[in-house]
Amino acid sequence: MTTVKNNVERLRLEAGLSIYELSKRCGFISSTNHVSNMHVKRAEQGFQVKIETALLIYRELEKAGVCSNFKDVFYLEDD
Repeated sequence: MTTVKNNVERLRLEAGLSIYELSKRCGFISSTNHVSNMHVKRAEQGFQVKIETALLIYRELEKAGVCSNFKDVFYLEDD
């Protein structure tokens, strides 16, 4: 079976970002301070995330300069 794995936590820490800051940059936390950082937490915990969520996380980590390809963040692994 093939599963999706990720390096979100490692890359986030390498970028010097907190879960809150990455969530904010991805747009998961609104300007009215409605907090929804569960997207990043769930990805880091190995739960499956929607492709839109994965792309937003990748885009912000790329902007932070810690990755250059989507597969640096999310990748497939055969069990």
